[in-house]
Amino acid sequence: MASAVSYEYLKSIQGAPNGIPTLDGDGNIPEAQLPSSVVSPFKGQFADEADLLDDYPVAGVADYAYLDDTLSFWYWNAGLVVPAWVNQEIEEADYLLLTNLAKSMVPYLIIPTTVTP
Repeated sequence: MASAVSYEYLKSIQGAPNGIPTLDGDGNIPEAQLPSSVVSPFKGQFADEADLLDDYPVAGVADYAYLDDTLSFWYWNAGLVVPAWVNQEIEEADYLLLTNLAKSMVPYLIIPTTVTP
């Protein structure tokens, strides 16, 4: 039979770094408890931004996903005043309006500015 001290110790290391992982409601180890070397920055393919936000309302540096409705990759940009998912593809005119910090936070694909007659 385990002593109260060992029980308290085991409880104290649950979910802690180098401790014992816990399980979420689906029986999986939460991503936050996995080492970064096993967590892919690619979060998956989503129908649209709403679906992406449902699964990942916040993300980490270098996290990205593919959105079907825009046919483009989106990256998490933590350098914004309000961190958000950002479409990686951006028109040149919009890219030029970004601050240097914003430009450095996402690997943008610059596309020619659409000119309307």
